[in-house]
Amino acid sequence: MNTDTFVLVEVNNVWKLYGKFVANENISMNIEEGEIVALLGPNGAGKTTLVKQLYGELNPNKGEIRVLGSKPTDRGIKKHMGVVPQECEPYGDLTVWDNIYYMARIKGVDKERAKERTKELLEQLELSDKGKTLGRDLSGGLKRRLLISMALVNDPKLIILDEPTTGLDPQARREVWDILLKLKKEGKSILLTTHYLEEAERLANRIYFIYRKIIVEGTPNEVKDKFANWYEVIDYSTGNVYRVKGEDEVKRIIQQLNGKFEVRAPSLEDVYLEVIKSVQGVH
Repeated sequence: MNTDTFVLVEVNNVWKLYGKFVANENISMNIEEGEIVALLGPNGAGKTTLVKQLYGELNPNKGEIRVLGSKPTDRGIKKHMGVVPQECEPYGDLTVWDNIYYMARIKGVDKERAKERTKELLEQLELSDKGKTLGRDLSGGLKRRLLISMALVNDPKLIILDEPTTGLDPQARREVWDILLKLKKEGKSILLTTHYLEEAERLANRIYFIYRKIIVEGTPNEVKDKFANWYEVIDYSTGNVYRVKGEDEVKRIIQQLNGKFEVRAPSLEDVYLEVIKSVQGVH
């Protein structure tokens, strides 16, 4: 952790239980100012449970969560958060303008500032031409932009996005990526959960693999360097794929090949699948 950077979120030894079922086990993590942190894990791994504790919908059974030095349930802290929960929809019977404006009012923004913020966000997220469109008539990608606008309306320091691009086509997904990278440049801190490893690798400063507890943490490159101790050699003339360890073994294999071939280092997705598979085998 960079000691010169302010830590917005501290999670210390957090447990969340439902009866005898352990959803989160002794989780510790942090989110620094101006970075994107990604939580990665399969369905049922406890990502959404952890996220709900970070924005105060749930309380941990053990451990402590601090957001800007206080509990996330404190009303004053909620003013500094913007949240897009999983499977959230804008209000279908309200226009895009009204969705943003009334969310600002709900969050305590005064009328004039709410109007200003609505106009600013329509322009920032390229929704100006959709201001009079009803929420239900938007495409999936435009709905996500609107939801992000609603989360940003109080100018939060921390933005929490639970699977923000699930169900979007590749173009809409990349449009959301561009928005998130722009917000990071503006100094916002972002926590996102995702199933898309490419998304985490492209966006996140740091990642956490979670399967009830934290399995792996680090930058995408640190995680790949730690676990990617093999290469794939693809022989295009035969279609054979060889998984080999060490550069000497790679050289030995390619010297035996005729025609086109490719040597590929493992991607973050390859590493993730290996790690999660090994953990699931234990449970």
